[in-house]
Amino acid sequence: MKEKIISQMLDFSGALAANGLVIPGDTLSVRYEDGMFITSPDKPMADMEAKDIVFVRKSDAATGNEALHLSIYGTRQDINAVIINHAPFCVGVAAKCKKLPAALDDMAQIIGPTAKVSPSDDTLTVLRTLRGRNACFIRNGGVVATGRTLDEAFTGSMVLEKGALCYVGSTVIGKSVKIGLFDALLMRFVYKTKYSKKDQTAKQQELKA
Repeated sequence: MKEKIISQMLDFSGALAANGLVIPGDTLSVRYEDGMFITSPDKPMADMEAKDIVFVRKSDAATGNEALHLSIYGTRQDINAVIINHAPFCVGVAAKCKKLPAALDDMAQIIGPTAKVSPSDDTLTVLRTLRGRNACFIRNGGVVATGRTLDEAFTGSMVLEKGALCYVGSTVIGKSVKIGLFDALLMRFVYKTKYSKKDQTAKQQELKA
């Protein structure tokens, strides 16, 4: 199972780089037993190798980036993968906005009705901002995207950047585009309880096989 997880992490590291969603220092992790596997922040995602992925136990004295990943796993049992990245339009939203409303159906489904901006990178503040959602921004920083699987976290990263692009583009022409709160909440509920549940469970089982 460890080999499958590492192989998947390498695949998604390459996909994040290929889609222009990461900068040096960005990381992704996957929950495993009493800790997590996490990519090295010192290696560009495009050049990531198996030796650059390490196992960190939750009891280890982690700091900075590792501490945030572990804290998310410790407080959110529904999360099994975390991506911290700096997609270009998301960085713009993180610097200028308090939250990003869902402008697209898939953002409402995968992320939630809004993606809030944490006013700082303090771990407790980020955890509060992430509450009830699958992603959040960090003021003058990047994005935290999470999921039941790494595939879902990666999709969330892609969707959030697409949503940020649509929102920024719509404000340029004078009218921001967003989905109504009730509709966004309904889409999120249906996605979590029906459409994605079987698919995400199957992906989790693939790693254990």
